[in-house]
Formats: sequence, structure tokens, C-alpha cells
Amino acid sequence: MNRHRAWRSAGSPALAAAPWVVIFSGIVALAVLLAVTLWSGLNRDSSRSGTAGTNNVADQFPPPMPAVSLSPGALSSALAPGYPATAYPPGYPGSSPGSSPGPPPGGSSTAFSPAPGQGSDAPARTGTISPTTPAPAATTTSARTATVDAFAVQQAESFSARSGGTVVACDEGGKAVTALGNGDWLRYDNVDFGTTRAVDFLARAASGVTGGGSGLIQIRLDSPSATPIGDFALDNTGGWQSWRSVPGNVSAPTGTHTLYLTFQSAQPADYAALNWFTFRT
Repeated sequence: MNRHRAWRSAGSPALAAAPWVVIFSGIVALAVLLAVTLWSGLNRDSSRSGTAGTNNVADQFPPPMPAVSLSPGALSSALAPGYPATAYPPGYPGSSPGSSPGPPPGGSSTAFSPAPGQGSDAPARTGTISPTTPAPAATTTSARTATVDAFAVQQAESFSARSGGTVVACDEGGKAVTALGNGDWLRYDNVDFGTTRAVDFLARAASGVTGGGSGLIQIRLDSPSATPIGDFALDNTGGWQSWRSVPGNVSAPTGTHTLYLTFQSAQPADYAALNWFTFRT
């Protein structure tokens, strides 16, 4: 019994130290395992970034895509041939490549064709274009603003306006108005008779009318339909350049007026040519 007590006394310190040895060994093993884990993680991060020992989070993601700006023309050229430049929602008519834009659901069809200055998907202009009828040639020249002495020689081609007739070169020099017929007229603005009464009219005229044709040259004031203040008859003088001075009486006008020379004949053929005219007292 005494031996048994002595064994228990000798073995007690070793047994008392055993738990602490186990705990210390566990701590050492855990530290070694943690160190190995950390070292493996560092090596893995270094292989991803390409730099040993570097652990940069930004290096784990790809760089951002650069911004791209495309004009409408560039966008159209970037699309597949025949694909419309207009974007359509999925399932909408014309949304598949190579198809043309279709009408909206429940809508009417619209024809698409290029329009001047617009894209290929612009609506075509419709409508009827009526041909333009050219305006008749103007017979009015620059209106005379200054007064003209009625008793000076007036060149026939110096009219302010005309209806009918043709201006041609004159054999006596300068120009003349020819091919005057029934219904034609010549207008002269601001003709001043003053206070001296004109009693006579003299015209340098010619005619190449054939078949016994003739007509009147009438003097009217302020309107081509006013009552004539004088006239004279003209028939064939031997040719359109065979000039003759033909007199005629007038009813003594005074003041400033718009003067009309009107042409009246029973025949439709042209019968008169005029070089110049003047009034006399």
C-alpha cells in the first residue's frame, strides 16, 4: 500500500503538465496552418496581377471600354447592308435585318423613299406638280417721271408701255415701231401741252399693207378707251420703210397727260409703222 502511494506521488507532476503541452501544440499547429494559407493566397494574387507580392483590387477587373460616338451616317454604314437605320423595338414590323419599316400595328402603310436632303427612311413627298405657264412678255418699259414737251419730236420707240407692235431698226436712223394693227396701242407718260393749245398733229408713218388695207391712228388722253382728240388715216405707202409725214387735226388739248396712240382698222392685218410724232400750234 505504501508503494502504491509512492507511485501516485511520483507521477502527479507529469500528469499535471500534460494538458498544457496539448494546448501549446495546438496553437503552434494552428499558427503554421494560418501562415501557409496566407502565403498561398499571396502567391495566387501575385500570379493574377503579374507582380509578385502585390494585392491590388483594381487589377482584378478589366479596364473600362472607351466611349464611342457615331454620327447617323456612320451608324447606318456600321449596320448590315439593307438594315434600316431606324431602331425598332423587338417584334415591331421592320425590326429584323434586311426588312423595310412597316406600318405601326393597326395603322396604315406609308411609302418610304429618299427625299432631297433627308435620310433613306424619310417619307416620300406626295402631291401633283402643275406645270408653270410662262407669264406673257411684259410690254412696260421704265415709266417716265419727268414731263415731256408735247411740241418736241417724240420717238415712237420711247413709249412707256405698249400692246402690240415690234421695235425694229429704221432706215432713216434710230428705231421705229412696226407691225401695228387693230387693237394695238402705244402709251407715253407725262406729255405736257402747257397752256398753248395744240391744233395739229404730225406723224412720220409707213405702211406695207396689201390688198387695199388701211386704218386709223388715233390720239387719246389718259386712257386707251377715251374719246379720241384727233386721228388720221393710213394706207399703203409703198413699203414698211417708205416713210411719209402725215398730218392730223386735234382738239386743242392743254396741261399734262398720259398720251395714247391707238390703232383701229376693219381688217385684221397689220397696217402701220411709226417713226416719230409731234404736236404743232
